[in-house]
This record gives sequence, C-alpha cells and structure tokens, in this order.
Amino acid sequence: MNILIFWDRGAPVGLEMPVSRIISQILDIPVEVCKSPVLYNGFDRSRNQFDATEILTCLDVFSRRNEENRLILLVTGDDIFRPHTRYVFGLSRPKTKTAVISSARLNNEYWGLPYDEMMLIDRLSREGAHELGHLLSLDHCSNPSCIMANPSTLDDLDIKKSMLCPSCLAKMNKKKVSVFV
Repeated sequence: MNILIFWDRGAPVGLEMPVSRIISQILDIPVEVCKSPVLYNGFDRSRNQFDATEILTCLDVFSRRNEENRLILLVTGDDIFRPHTRYVFGLSRPKTKTAVISSARLNNEYWGLPYDEMMLIDRLSREGAHELGHLLSLDHCSNPSCIMANPSTLDDLDIKKSMLCPSCLAKMNKKKVSVFV
C-alpha cells in the first residue's frame, strides 16, 4: 500500500518534498507526490471557505474513475470546513481512502504571526499523517502527543509529536500485516 499526495495549486510552493518525506517516515509507507489533477467543488460564498466533504466527494470520483488503489491525500491552500463547524485542518473518508488537509490555518500568517516555514512543514506533516492514519483505520488517540490525537486548536496540533504513540503504532502494524497477508 502506498500514499499518493496531490499538491493543489494554492498549497505552499516548495514544501511538497519535505512534507511527503516526513509523512512517509511517520507512517513507514512510501509516498508519491504530484501536482493535483483534481478540480473540486464546494465553495461556500457566505463563508469564503470550501466544504471539505464536497472536496472528498470529488477525490472519491477521481479515485473510482482512475481505479486508484493508493491512499489519496489532497493538500490545498484553500480554507476548509465541515458542516456544523467553523473550520477544520483536515478531513478523511476512510471508506474511500481519501483525505484533504488545508494549509490555510496551519500558516502562522493566518493568525497574524511571522511566517515560519519549518513550523508550516511540521504542521502539514502532522495533520497529513493524522488524516492518513484514519485511512489506515486508526481512531483518535487520547495521548495528546500522538499523531492521532484530535486537535481542535493550533496549539493542540503543535503539542503533537511527529510520531504515533506505541499503542497506535502497534495497531497500525497489526493492520499492515493483515493487509499484506
């Protein structure tokens, strides 16, 4: 099983390789990154955001039409939300093995702070690995430093380490073995 990361037009330029390498290291799965061929819907003019569930639907259609077997993660620069939330950093749909993350609120500049490229790389990597973890059947973890902890704020995301806790790592390794047997 491999991971395909689509880097969208609005995602931060030049961060594709470091983010994909870190995600590959965290999950111990090969990653391929390429420019996104997916056009997505779901823009809500009243919010000036995209509905992440609509983006996932577009990824699902792409995956089915192209008979794609890899896990797919779309990295976008557009601000995203899920119905009944103000915003989300990312969202996944394990049933179809697709996920989306947004760099919009992961960037210090959004919050009025100085640009920090390394912080943005770390945040994109952690959020990407988190959503991909869901595609690998991992649930949210109660360990706040685990990549699978559910961040509701940027501070929560920043507390996480770029790794799975021992419990989540054991679950993932067990699932990997069952997939390859």
